[in-house]
Amino acid sequence: MGSIHALGYVVLRGLRGMGQAPLVQMLAIATMAVCMLLLGLVVLVWTNAQGVVQAWGIDVPVTVYLADGADDEAVDRLAERIVALPEVETVEGISPKMAMARLADGLGGDQGLLEGIDASVLPASLELQLALGTPADFAAALADRLEESEVVDEVAVAGDWVGKVSTMLDTLQLLAVGAGILVSLACMAIVWSTIRLGVYARRAEIQILRLVGGTSSFVSGPFVVEGMIQGASGAAVALGLLYLGFDALRPFLESGLSLVFAAGSLEFFSPLGVGVGIAFGAAIGIAGSRAAVARYVEA
Repeated sequence: MGSIHALGYVVLRGLRGMGQAPLVQMLAIATMAVCMLLLGLVVLVWTNAQGVVQAWGIDVPVTVYLADGADDEAVDRLAERIVALPEVETVEGISPKMAMARLADGLGGDQGLLEGIDASVLPASLELQLALGTPADFAAALADRLEESEVVDEVAVAGDWVGKVSTMLDTLQLLAVGAGILVSLACMAIVWSTIRLGVYARRAEIQILRLVGGTSSFVSGPFVVEGMIQGASGAAVALGLLYLGFDALRPFLESGLSLVFAAGSLEFFSPLGVGVGIAFGAAIGIAGSRAAVARYVEA
């Protein structure tokens, strides 16, 4: 019961501390929201770019289209020989039904275009993923060898533009990581400054709590609660603004770039992703508040 009462005091004192300077708290949350909005935008662009690439299938360097009526055992033997090559990482068989399902998912709201089309018109295929660092000319040489097989109808090799797309995705990923680091530091500095003001205003209270035997966790707890709420609130506001902007612009982007997004409509973060974003903001707030109050608590 004692620990529950202590936790209740910590939470209520933290909320009361925030209420003592609402303007400062709102300013801190708004500033954090701007920083988190930048990070969310970069991550959202990166995740949607990945989705488009995967939906188009351009992340598959080599696609082997099988001949009609190809013997299943012969196809299995071919797949085993291919995957045994050190340059080949994986081989995945794609049936006509799977190909039709992919096409239907890619068309999104235009699935009516597939009415009356049977999955049997699509060829079965093998999708090959090459190992990292495989020479660029390997895929073309492998395609020439595979086309000699009687169970193979055609081999499609991704061109140089796929490498450019991969480079673009890598660049976006680096931007997301860099933005994450910068945003984390900026948000921690914001929380640190805000909590520091609260520490100065309540330093007499802190000294009294230390004199009566208050533990470090008990004394710093209210400030940690403040920082956690600031961080979580800033992230929530940023995600809310990002969603409103995304929802408003999505129809224009999808209609203006219909060829690109025919492979799959743009998507916002999943509920899990939103939860992770808010938790990330809360974690930054906790780190900043603990740094701000550490010296006074340990004194």
